[in-house]
Amino acid sequence: MIKKVRSRLFAKIFIITMLLTSFCCMITYAVISWIVPKTYSTTLDEGLDEAANTLISEIENMAPSESGKLFDEFILNNSDVLLQLFDSSDNEIELPSQSGSMFPVIVTGGVATESDDPAAYRATHRYIFNFADSDEIYTLTVAGSAQEVNLLKDTLAGIFLILFLVILLVAALASFLYSQYVTKPVLRISSASKKMANLDFNWKCEENRTDELGILAHSLNKMSRRLSASMTDLKNANEKLKADIEHERELEQAQLDFFSAVSHELKTPITVIKGQTEGMLLNVGDYQNRNKYLKRSLEIINTMESMVQEILTIARMKSFKIMPAKEKFCFSDMLKQEYVLFEDLIVQKGLNWIENITSDIYMTGDKMLMQKAVNNLASNAVSYSPENSSIYLTALAEEGKIRLEIENTGVHIPDADLPKLFDAFYRVDHSRNKKTGGSGLGLYIVKTILEQHQAQYCIENTERGVLFTVQLVT
Repeated sequence: MIKKVRSRLFAKIFIITMLLTSFCCMITYAVISWIVPKTYSTTLDEGLDEAANTLISEIENMAPSESGKLFDEFILNNSDVLLQLFDSSDNEIELPSQSGSMFPVIVTGGVATESDDPAAYRATHRYIFNFADSDEIYTLTVAGSAQEVNLLKDTLAGIFLILFLVILLVAALASFLYSQYVTKPVLRISSASKKMANLDFNWKCEENRTDELGILAHSLNKMSRRLSASMTDLKNANEKLKADIEHERELEQAQLDFFSAVSHELKTPITVIKGQTEGMLLNVGDYQNRNKYLKRSLEIINTMESMVQEILTIARMKSFKIMPAKEKFCFSDMLKQEYVLFEDLIVQKGLNWIENITSDIYMTGDKMLMQKAVNNLASNAVSYSPENSSIYLTALAEEGKIRLEIENTGVHIPDADLPKLFDAFYRVDHSRNKKTGGSGLGLYIVKTILEQHQAQYCIENTERGVLFTVQLVT
């Protein structure tokens, strides 16, 4: 129980406030019980002293026989007061009265008091005077009754238990309300700080107070917003960093795959050339016909040279230090030159070349690289089209963009091979026969050039053949 109380702010404040309130109330009651009777007694004594002084001032101007009326009226008006009269010899004498004719008469048989208990009377006042017709000095003692003061004390003592219960009830209620008022904002702030510690910022402290707790709530809300924004920025930066790292890994892996493919592509022709050269040097079998195998070796070397040139082209484009040139050129005129470049092969295969090119289409980019990309696309279309088929070359300008389409008919590509066509050294002909296809770098180079120009591209099968679509920004 004690441990639970120590861990709860509300319980601690409630108990401390109730104890302090109860203690203050009890101290206040004790002070009142002590001061009120004394104050009341003093007030009574002051009133009695004033009345006695008035009496003395009046009887000093008359004879004892005439003062009896004043003494009788004083005793009648102050029934709870004890009056005693002494002569100069300190003998108590009877008070003058209308009913008595003799004065002075000495009191015999002891001192006349209304009570044997000295505490029954308050402080005694003494007044010295003489009557008008006598030089005798008399002393009048006046003592007020303590009954009213004692009654007041008894009343205060009698209500102690009820007052104590009322004090406890009021202290408990006041402590509860005060504890609620003090701890409620503190508990809200404590709950908010716990959520903040758990990186939960979906909360807001009330700021309807203008004191230090209100300032603290405002500061927590401000800190929460800044931490939330910082965490969001950090999360975004972390995700971006992860994406960059993943991209770098992909690039690194792509480079490793590329160089692995390059070494594989170059290994075979080098091995063939090496074998042919050794055979010719040793004059083994058919290799004695050097002209025949030198011609074959030259063909292989030419193929390797072409491949190396393509590899160097890719390496230059991949280099971060070399950016594509930016120049404005006529895209339409560049496309119209394609037929001239492949005219011999087109005529040889009996292909039907159909152009639909909008005039005066201009774009900004690297003209040499775009020429290379278009040449590779046209070369693939011509090379893989069967004899007497058709090739459609279309270029249209639409809403700030250029749409280029190259479609060759009479042939289709297996759907499973379409996503892989842009990979380096990938060929649909898995036998990798040089007579039926190139090095496998043509479309990879096209992809690299188009991506550097932020172009969108795709290749798909149509009803009449294979369609390559490019969308360029002018």
